[in-house]
Amino acid sequence: MLEIRLLDFSLGLGAGVILAFVLFFLVGRVRAWLGKSPVGRLTLENRELKRRLAEKDRHVSRMLQETERLAEKLARGKALETTQGSSSP
Repeated sequence: MLEIRLLDFSLGLGAGVILAFVLFFLVGRVRAWLGKSPVGRLTLENRELKRRLAEKDRHVSRMLQETERLAEKLARGKALETTQGSSSP
C-alpha cells in the first residue's frame, strides 16, 4: 500500500502552486502580446464598433417609438378638435 507522507504532499502542493503561477503568468503574457498585434487590435475595435452600433440602434428605436406615440397623440387631439368643432353651433 502506498503511503503519502506530509513532506511528499507538501512538495507536490508547492510544485503545483508554482506551476499554476507560471502558467498564469505565461497565459497573461501571450494574451497581452496578441492584444498588441494588428489582429488583436482589429478584433477589439470590431467588438467596440458592434457595441456602439447596437447602442445607436436601441436609441433610434426608442426615438421612433416616441415619435409614433406623439403622432398618435396629435392625431387624437386633431380628431377631438374636429368633432368638437363640427358639433358646436
